[in-house]
Amino acid sequence: MLSDILVNFTHSAVVVFGLLTLLWAISVAVKDASLIDIFWGFGFLVVAVVCLYLADVKTPYLWLLATMPIAWGIRLSLYLAKRNLGHGEDKRYVAMRKRAEKKGMSELAWRIRTLFTVYFGQGLLIMIVSAPIWVAMATGYEQHIWSERIGDDQVIFSESIKSKIGILAILGALLWLIGFLFEAVGDWQLTKFMKKNKNYDGPKEDKPVLDTGLWKYTRHPNYFGNACMWWGIWLVACQAPWGWTTIFAPLIMTFLLTRVSGRDLLEREMKKRKNYRDYVERTSGFFPMLPK
Repeated sequence: MLSDILVNFTHSAVVVFGLLTLLWAISVAVKDASLIDIFWGFGFLVVAVVCLYLADVKTPYLWLLATMPIAWGIRLSLYLAKRNLGHGEDKRYVAMRKRAEKKGMSELAWRIRTLFTVYFGQGLLIMIVSAPIWVAMATGYEQHIWSERIGDDQVIFSESIKSKIGILAILGALLWLIGFLFEAVGDWQLTKFMKKNKNYDGPKEDKPVLDTGLWKYTRHPNYFGNACMWWGIWLVACQAPWGWTTIFAPLIMTFLLTRVSGRDLLEREMKKRKNYRDYVERTSGFFPMLPK
């Protein structure tokens, strides 16, 4: 069992970090470190595809477990590619580069550093958060082989143990679907809103705030949906032996979405606007609730 888990982990890591190295080389050539943002969802897709490929027997349970990150990875990568490509390097990375240059670091040196801090750092997070995938995909189907002596003959026996789509997998899949819809619909509503208000040139304080649709009930339906998906994937993984031990993965993802690179980081600047402060007063910050 442990050897199968290690095989899934090491093979997935080699492919993920190999692709990240290639993407980093492209980012250096086009001088756009923000290409890494598009890879985030795609990285989990890669882990799922590699683990499914390595499975000797592809049972319905393994297909279910792999399909969830694959579907999410495709949708998120296409969405981010459409939103980001052609608009130059994201301002966050521009600010990081300028701070490094002020400290005497050349642009080339900074871009080399991004390989280890930004690209490989994200690769490490992908491998940690995807633990429910590479653990459950390795233990969801096992074949035990043993031998016994019967008379003068040595007889070899084998037994296949398969994780079936039970109640935990069904509940997890439903939670994942809810999360997927929250993220997809939330992103769609945000795209429409930004397109409608892209030519706004009035006072910053009066800049419109999206407070309709899903955004009426939570300030971050896409982040809430993302968290739901990873808790759903973890529940599906719990159907397999040792899947429950990967609970750290959805905990880390939820922490990232609410405290690190998600809600808190995004709202740090937006809360300077009165309109947004009013929106904060009446709208839940994460879990969907009726507005005050």
